[in-house]
Amino acid sequence: MAEMLQTLSDYRSRLDAAVTAFSLFIRDLCPEAQLEISFVRYEEEDAHIWISLPGSLTEEERERVANRVAEHSLDLLIREGVLVLAGVEDV
Repeated sequence: MAEMLQTLSDYRSRLDAAVTAFSLFIRDLCPEAQLEISFVRYEEEDAHIWISLPGSLTEEERERVANRVAEHSLDLLIREGVLVLAGVEDV
């Protein structure tokens, strides 16, 4: 039982660190972005980040941010084994 609790604790620590790093990555891309983070699990997903970008960004800038976020999400899954889905909300 203690081993299972340790494993759950380790998982949560890794997930917290991954989501924090991902959030900072998004902030570096767009400091004005508003983030909403959820740790509610759906199917195989470990966490979600919804991103609201400022209306002042052009469509090309929005697309660039969305593409970088998608790439980072995939890199995180491969590197850390956690699936954090992130999406840019439509204007």
